[in-house]
This record gives sequence, structure tokens and C-alpha cells, in this order.
Amino acid sequence: MTGTCGYEEPHPIKIHNFLWEFLLKFQRFVLIVSSLFVVASIVLTVILRYIFKTDLYGLEEIVVIFAFWLYFMGGSYGSYTRTHITADLVSVFFPEGKLKSSVIAFSSTVTFLFSLLFSWWGLDFFMFGVKMSARTPVWRIPMVVSYTAVFLGMVLMTFYFFLAFLEDIKKLRSHFGQVTPQTEGSR
Repeated sequence: MTGTCGYEEPHPIKIHNFLWEFLLKFQRFVLIVSSLFVVASIVLTVILRYIFKTDLYGLEEIVVIFAFWLYFMGGSYGSYTRTHITADLVSVFFPEGKLKSSVIAFSSTVTFLFSLLFSWWGLDFFMFGVKMSARTPVWRIPMVVSYTAVFLGMVLMTFYFFLAFLEDIKKLRSHFGQVTPQTEGSR
């Protein structure tokens, strides 16, 4: 997808089917709607507070829900595009080769394993929300709506980190002669 400024969105994962496309469109939709809602809410709050000297009671509760979805869908989408924040000094200091591929594969392994742990915690957080039936004070919105964003976002990040892990292992194996791009294409 090319944007208006010539920016081309990276697509590291080459899977095209209905479910995959639906998942990506869902993430983009949530990101756009959440972003617009958060920005519009802040603008509305500023206008009401500083121009009309009034306040929209309870709006913060709704903004926090949209912010949760924005943060965690943004994190998962960044994991898909591999544009998430990393401390990737390997690509700067190591030349292409076995050592660099080994360090990258190790990093992918650690990232995937930690992501699994965080997904487990996200599930625990979600189940806590279901069990406790907590609600927001003003609008009585179930807190599980926000907790779902944490859990779903972490599951999607884990899924994308797993795919990146597989890709990095494949590259590592090719450096050690087990799989080469030529032999892989003939399979």
C-alpha cells in the first residue's frame, strides 16, 4: 500500500487469504477509529473546558478504552510490519553472515518467548476482568472491554513475532548451508 507521501508500507509476511486480509483490515480499522476518537475527544475537551468553561463528565473513561485499543493494536500492527521499537544494534555493528544471523535468530527467540509470557499475563488480566465484572464509575462500561485489547494485542504480537522468528531461523539455516534460496524454490 502506498500512501500520499510515497511511503510504502512494509509487508514482511507474504500470506494472502481472506482471514489474513480481514485481520489486517480489522487492525487498521481499529487504529484509525481509535486515533480519530482520541484526538476528537481531546479537542472537544479543550473547547468545552477553555471556551465554554464546562466539562464533559466521564469522557475520560471512554477515551481510556479507545486508548487501550489504540496502543495494543498499534503494537500488534508494528509487530506485523516489523517497525516496532527495538534495540537493534546488530544490523549496525555486524556484517552479513553467520554471526549476524545467529544473533538475530537469538533475539527473535527471546522476543517470541517474552511475548508468549506477556500473552499469558494478558489472558490472566482478561480472565480477571471477566471474573470481577468491574465497571467504570460513570458510564458503567465493563472493564473487560479494555482488558480484551491487552489480551488480543499481545496474542497478535506473539503471532507476528513467531512468524518473524520462523523467518529468522530460515535465514540462519541458509547461512549454515541447510536451506538455500535455490533449494527452497525447488521444493
